[in-house]
Amino acid sequence: MDLASRILSDSTDPHDRSVAHQASAIVLRDSGRTGEAVAHGFAALRNARRVDATRQADVLGTLGIVLAFAGRTRDGLLRFDEAVPLTPPAMLPRLLHRRAHVLHMLARNAEALEDLDRAIAGSRRLGDDLWEGRSLNTRCDVHLALGHADAAEADARRAEVLLDRVGQEFEAVQAVHNRGLAANLRGDVPTALRLLDEASVRAHRLGNERHDLVIERTQVLLGAGLIDEVRRLCAVTLPGTVGAPVRRAELLLTDAQAALAQADLAAAEASAAEAQRLFRSQRRPGWADRARLLRLRAAYVSVRPELRPWMVDGEGAAPPPDPGRSATDLLAEATSLVGSMQARHAVELPVALVLLGRIAHDAGRDDTARQALGDAARTRWTGPPLGRAAGWLAGALLAQQLGDRRALLLACRHGLDAVDEHRNLLGDVELRALASGHGIEFTRLAVDAAVRARRPRRLLWWAERWRAAALDAPRASVTDPLLVSDLAALRDVTRRLDAMGADDPGSVALTRDRARLEAAIRRTHRHLRSGDGTPSKEPADRRSSDRTVRADGGPQLDLDAVFETVADEGAVVSIVRDGDTLHRLTVHRGVVRHVVVGPSARAATEADFARLALRRAALGRRVDLAAAGRLLQSALLGDGADLPEGCRRVIVVPPADLLTAPWGLLPCFSDRHLSVSPSIAQWLRATRRLGTGAGSHVALVTGPGLSTREAEVASLSRIHRHAKVLRPEDATATAALEAVDGASLAHIAAHGTFRGNAPLFSALHLADGPLTVHDLLGLHRSPGAIVLSACDSGGAAPIGPFEALGLVSSLLGMGTATVLASVVPVNDAACLGVMRDVHTAVARDGTTLSEGWLAARRGALGDDLALATAASFTAWGA
Repeated sequence: MDLASRILSDSTDPHDRSVAHQASAIVLRDSGRTGEAVAHGFAALRNARRVDATRQADVLGTLGIVLAFAGRTRDGLLRFDEAVPLTPPAMLPRLLHRRAHVLHMLARNAEALEDLDRAIAGSRRLGDDLWEGRSLNTRCDVHLALGHADAAEADARRAEVLLDRVGQEFEAVQAVHNRGLAANLRGDVPTALRLLDEASVRAHRLGNERHDLVIERTQVLLGAGLIDEVRRLCAVTLPGTVGAPVRRAELLLTDAQAALAQADLAAAEASAAEAQRLFRSQRRPGWADRARLLRLRAAYVSVRPELRPWMVDGEGAAPPPDPGRSATDLLAEATSLVGSMQARHAVELPVALVLLGRIAHDAGRDDTARQALGDAARTRWTGPPLGRAAGWLAGALLAQQLGDRRALLLACRHGLDAVDEHRNLLGDVELRALASGHGIEFTRLAVDAAVRARRPRRLLWWAERWRAAALDAPRASVTDPLLVSDLAALRDVTRRLDAMGADDPGSVALTRDRARLEAAIRRTHRHLRSGDGTPSKEPADRRSSDRTVRADGGPQLDLDAVFETVADEGAVVSIVRDGDTLHRLTVHRGVVRHVVVGPSARAATEADFARLALRRAALGRRVDLAAAGRLLQSALLGDGADLPEGCRRVIVVPPADLLTAPWGLLPCFSDRHLSVSPSIAQWLRATRRLGTGAGSHVALVTGPGLSTREAEVASLSRIHRHAKVLRPEDATATAALEAVDGASLAHIAAHGTFRGNAPLFSALHLADGPLTVHDLLGLHRSPGAIVLSACDSGGAAPIGPFEALGLVSSLLGMGTATVLASVVPVNDAACLGVMRDVHTAVARDGTTLSEGWLAARRGALGDDLALATAASFTAWGA
């Protein structure tokens, strides 16, 4: 820009002035200052007309794009029409590339491909690597829009080679970015995130991270379920797009998608409506349809709030329906939208068809509904996994409307298989948990069908099909030395930050460093692939048919194995949510019994009250624990809580948001061995792991700053005389990991922190800082059993109704058979006696932590503080 400004101030030559204005227009366009860019573009054209036709044609091409970016797309295309007859053959490929770029913006992709094919062939004949690379990058964009992942990746790889060859580093970065988008289109999220992160870092280093790259990055993050991150990016980027209406409209569309995913319906409608207005003013009807679809989806969810995305009943009731709208009001617009999308062969057409099917059904237009859902269901065998899942959802909804329960369950089974295919590529447990959200509606439909059919075994199978599945994948190994370095730096920064006062001037920089390190650690894990396979480029096996696959097929819950493992003296109690209602399924002696419990909101409320009662008791306040236990039991298990006679061992499998209820407080469990598990499948695996795979040593670790100092571990070391013991000053993260690695039994007494907004950064505080879940993932062998004697160490953040993440769930997923941890802060002094009773029983009888916990609860009878402390813990796993 400086050189262009000097030429414009010093030179009167029309050629030089046209070049300077043209360069200024390009720079200003890319920086979002489109009004100034347009002014320079027309100034360049005025000067070019005084030079020759070739100069004029080149400037017209630039002006066409500048006008399109300013939202004047019709004027922009007219400039290209004016330029074509003026362009010499050697310059025509460049002009065709520019026009294709604008046509792609307008979603006129078939025309764009024609221009790009000619541009690439022409550039190759001329040996023009730069413009061939640019055209390949743009053709990659078009292939992505059309859903052609392989063609897009091939173009991006070739573009990267050519642009690197001619030293166009930023455009080569864009090719890397495009490779990430192609990987995402194929369903390979870890590779997509790795490539996009690489492109973002390189672009930032070059000082030119453009809005279009940010927008496309947010789309991938949306698909990965990282909604909070998307909304933060949108909030940061949107103010800078005021002068760039094209990019502003696209970013508003992304913001609307993220808001809808969070059930922020007012924000979703507002952003979508503004995006739709901008797209229409820019003559971009295909994009306007996308915005219209989002606006309609938000409006429909306001009519049917039970369908709001990611709804977890325990987090509060759904908002009441909007009285100012009805499905009938939305039907005409939904029909019009589908017609427009069909005419343009829009990629989002299946989503629009499902929406039309639902709206039409609610409006009493069943013929229209079935036609729409049938059309959407035809996509269920082709495309990437999540695209096929959308087709199966349409099939499930169609079967529901037709009353065909068998076909509904079959569609749900196939839909969950498709989501499994997507999720099983992910090595990061947080991404896997978020990906489980794509299967929520299938499970809801199947559970509802099983409840209506009064088939307890089928209800149990479907309740388990999607429960805690994020923890099922083989653990991905992390060997990146940078990760080890980042984790050590995070411990140091957090330790220094914790030692500072809130007003210390150095805390701001350290807080910023902590956020940076946590982001880097998250990125490393997001790039991991699961150890169980590679992404498939082929659609699901077409040989499977609706008539040949059993409706209860798939990775079934082995009920025979459950009956055998439970035995005569045991029972599994599975709590299942169907809408706003909890159901209890009790498995005992080969029989599954079904009881309707009551409102799920009541259970969540009583769990909160019970945790509050335990916190008050830990502070020495007088609390009626017996009354709190009775109320909680009624809310969680139903009145009567009639557990089978002779049942001495109980495994409770609750919904994700009730995992951290204080189950030990329930009177029906006061004299029973109790363990809690995120899923029956995980309990079975944990039971099989008991006594296998772990070493024979016991590890006892004390963290710094405990009010009881080393008293707890000192007491336990007299019970486990040959234990490996770490004193507070020696208990660094590295030393603690070495001590507990492969232990048969580990015990960590330390302060703890649960991070509900970032559960994998929940931590135990050791001598050199926090030991997080990310650190624990570095263990070679997870301990067979572990006691986390730390406040809130048993916390878990629910992610949707089927997944919860925290220290406990991560240890179980890593292979630990049983974990004892607290769900609320505990009284340190009272904890000494509880832990002594637990370990005495384990060491004396060779029992599990669950049995040791029962011994501690029995030993606390008659002592309210000790009883509250014992009830504040929960045994998870076997």
